[in-house]
Amino acid sequence: MKLRSRPPALALTLLVAAAAWGEEAPPPVAPDAAAEEPDDDDAPPRRFEGAIGLLASWGSSHHGRGGPDTTLEPGFYLRWGRLTASNASAFAIRRADDVTRGLGLDLSSGSRLRTNLSLRYDRGRDDDEPALEGLGDVRATVRARLGASWRLDEGWRLSGGWSPDLLGRGGGSFVDLGLSRERPLAPRTRWNASLRLTAADRRYMQSYYGIDAGQAAATGYPVYTPGAGLRDLQTVLGLRHQLSEDWVALAGVSLRRLLGPAADGPSVTDKTGWSLGFGLGRRF
Repeated sequence: MKLRSRPPALALTLLVAAAAWGEEAPPPVAPDAAAEEPDDDDAPPRRFEGAIGLLASWGSSHHGRGGPDTTLEPGFYLRWGRLTASNASAFAIRRADDVTRGLGLDLSSGSRLRTNLSLRYDRGRDDDEPALEGLGDVRATVRARLGASWRLDEGWRLSGGWSPDLLGRGGGSFVDLGLSRERPLAPRTRWNASLRLTAADRRYMQSYYGIDAGQAAATGYPVYTPGAGLRDLQTVLGLRHQLSEDWVALAGVSLRRLLGPAADGPSVTDKTGWSLGFGLGRRF
């Protein structure tokens, strides 16, 4: 079992469902739960609130890790007014919150349209998977995300965002568009399903999926220079159960299919990835 300090691809999807997230990696999901009392969104918001817990995930890689990878890590969510800090958006107290990893600021928060700006540390990519050996690392950077979501009727939500590399370290930028729905399954249990399509620019594609002449000589891969285009399509299905007023349990499954220039990358050994995720959190 590996212990990591960043949200696993899988745990990431765990988070996708609750906040219509937009990050780059596969993960699982979890909806928000409400008991028979009024929804959290209807309760008077507190100035400061948060949650802490644990996230566990198990999933496959697109680059031949040799078997499913298991991770266990802490998760947290903090809100102070319009500011948030989180690595686990599924722990969000209010279901209307649009929370993504990192530091976030609500720009607008209407009953239907919400916009936000966030910053997060992007660790890039290590060449520690079999198919990536010799390709070198993608440098760590700081990535911003400008996002918006439109709350539709009957639990539907449309969301999108733009995520550029602020330090110009080869990370490029990508955009995402998602559709999600959340509904009650039982008095304390809710389900959530989401579909998200992501596209990236030429620089991002070259860094993560391209092969230059030096890399080709070191690995035996053919030179590959991808252009801008679709990166992947991800679907997530999750459950969120309110154990008590303070405790919440999460579970989810996600599938991620590489598309376009990303799917054609010589280092890709499997175009389809999957992940299972579980979480337990306590709110305060």
